[in-house]
Amino acid sequence: MISTSRLRARLGLVTAVAALATAVTASPQAAAPEPGSAATAAELQDATLGYRATARGDSAVPGATAAAPYKKLWARDFGQVVSAPVAVGNRVFAVVNADRGDEGGPRMELVGLDAATGKDLWPQKFLTFRPNATVTYGGGLLYTQTSDAEVTAWDPATGKQRWRAELGNGYCQFPPTWYDGVLYTHDGRGRAIALRATDGAELWRAPLAENGFTNVAVDATGVWIGFDDIAYQLLDRKTGKEIRRMEVPDVSGPGGNPGVLGDGALWLRSSTYQAEKTTAFEEKTGRALRSLPADATPAFGPGRAYVAYRGKVKALDTATYKTAWTYTSPVAAATVRLVAKNQVYVADADGQLVVLDAKSGRKVWSYRLWPAPHPQEPVWAESDWSGWTVPGIATAKGRLFAPADEGFLIGFGKG
Repeated sequence: MISTSRLRARLGLVTAVAALATAVTASPQAAAPEPGSAATAAELQDATLGYRATARGDSAVPGATAAAPYKKLWARDFGQVVSAPVAVGNRVFAVVNADRGDEGGPRMELVGLDAATGKDLWPQKFLTFRPNATVTYGGGLLYTQTSDAEVTAWDPATGKQRWRAELGNGYCQFPPTWYDGVLYTHDGRGRAIALRATDGAELWRAPLAENGFTNVAVDATGVWIGFDDIAYQLLDRKTGKEIRRMEVPDVSGPGGNPGVLGDGALWLRSSTYQAEKTTAFEEKTGRALRSLPADATPAFGPGRAYVAYRGKVKALDTATYKTAWTYTSPVAAATVRLVAKNQVYVADADGQLVVLDAKSGRKVWSYRLWPAPHPQEPVWAESDWSGWTVPGIATAKGRLFAPADEGFLIGFGKG
């Protein structure tokens, strides 16, 4: 016969084990973050989350599992133009101009595809009839921004709209930037805006030194918004309060050149005829560290800065800023689109995507995305305003995705 004390002890143990089992079973659901609130380790290492890959805009995919040479897996015709893709896991997304010449203007739509096959995940989502529409990703959601001054969040698995925020009167060229559960953007009319990424609630607005086309770069230090190399502001991520401002008095520029955070500095580029250059401003102090000739936005990898000028892409050692190697375009125009672990992806203005070994500069692979330009046709290293959306390429989970001529998007896998 079991004593009362022993029976109570056994019942207590059973109750404790049952409670523990319930807690273990329930913990995955309880711990699941709200969509838009947090990024996974994989998303930060082996994914292309938006224009120029990261919130810093440095074009780096440090944990990329894709590596050239490649073979073509699929190709899709989407109309006229395809944006810089977003690639996360086994999915790829882009904004396309689906107008095939019979609608009298752009028809900007959001597409979601299976990365392995190129097949639709869901029907294309109409965004706007106006030029300029963009897409980015963060914390499990897609976000689009249009020149209708609308920011919309989408479920990447189903294509269903999660929320929509009206920014007021404004326009855009570059996509918003997701960082730590907040979406940072601006309205093109001199106002920076922060939205809570889970539901689109506005957190703050802040006045800017200039207005016009530019991107938003974000890191732990704050929100960086620059206008060529003539003005920039550093804003507090939580409040929008201005931390630092730099302005060149009585000077204006054409705008449209994206800023990038790399090697401890904010890099801003001027494209005036008299001074095609990029200038690095130290993040800690704001002082100008160096200026280098450049007609394209710099990109960064471990210990390297990649700077292009008149067709010569130089890999610079960030310890000394001496040239480690040089790639030369046959048409004197090129830009670095991605630095994916040990390989550098160059968009050559002759129409080819060229992959170089990051250490030596040796050509590993190339693929023609566009026909070669006519010898008398003008070419540009970087035309981020052409085609009504930002250009670029993407990689995730061993695959590469590249927009091509006539509105095609091509998926590549291991060759």
